Amino acid sequence: MSYSDEFYTSLIGEIFDGYSVSAFEGRDVFVKHINIRDQKYINSYYEKYKNIALYKGIESQEEREAYIKQEDLWEESDDMKILSLTEEIKNLKKTKESVFLPSQQDSFQKTIEEKSVELYDLNKNKAEIVGLTAEGYGSKRSNDEMLRFCIFKDPDLTENLHTEDEFAELEVREVILLNTIMIDNSNRMSEDNIKHAVLRPFFSMYISNCENPSDFYGKPIVDLSAYQMKTAMYGKVFHSIFQYTEDIPDNIREDPDKLLAYSESQRNKDSNKGGIRDDADASAVFGATNEDMKTVAKDSKTVSLSEAAKEAGGKLDMKQMMRLAGHDV
Repeated sequence: MSYSDEFYTSLIGEIFDGYSVSAFEGRDVFVKHINIRDQKYINSYYEKYKNIALYKGIESQEEREAYIKQEDLWEESDDMKILSLTEEIKNLKKTKESVFLPSQQDSFQKTIEEKSVELYDLNKNKAEIVGLTAEGYGSKRSNDEMLRFCIFKDPDLTENLHTEDEFAELEVREVILLNTIMIDNSNRMSEDNIKHAVLRPFFSMYISNCENPSDFYGKPIVDLSAYQMKTAMYGKVFHSIFQYTEDIPDNIREDPDKLLAYSESQRNKDSNKGGIRDDADASAVFGATNEDMKTVAKDSKTVSLSEAAKEAGGKLDMKQMMRLAGHDV
């Protein structure tokens, strides 16, 4: 999904600042974008409360999983299905990144979304059957601490909105509201939004300076937020593509996924040419729609085999296909 220039300008501004502004019960609050040190603190908080839960006799995830299988509440085949779906989604995402035809990307994305829903439902069902675990208790406590730790009264991020004692006294309604603020901020700062923002025209004045994140932001890398690191990383990647990839179609220059796929296809083009003449009149693209053909090549003459087949009466013989692909026959 793509948003307005105003949205992306604001997004980059927040990333540069290191915080986002939200509203909580009639006042502005400031949500810190965490860095690696902050993440280490939250991880240690999780471990602390997981171990407390184990000490108090709450079973571990492993123990609960063994129990539900012993009681025939969950099958080994269900776990295999989860592993299989996880690997399948991973491979689908990887394959999607390697194709450059929009129709193929859309097809892969649709399958990824369908498989992701299936995986979510399986994991949700398993979690409900497993019930409370020490790991779950640790996650709940660390998630609550994340809410307290990341939300501040001031833009200098010097005073948390709540002390530990104050947070412990909050009503459920207030905790839910704080959690909504964090979720909304996380969705706003999604990787997809950051990639789109980096490709917007206003960021072009910064993109060539993303080579060294520490110099770019003027502070040590360990102090940079995850969002700042991602912004610099994608700035570096896309700047390299614009420098070393030829004939990038105008209609994909602001589409990160299509741009990445096109760059990959161009790197593979020479190795896949086979016996095609350098001066061939046209190249054939299998499975391309008319809309795809606008993306395949900017200046060269390209041919969709499906369209060529229609013009030839419904099918192409081998010689016709080879000529379309630029071979001497």
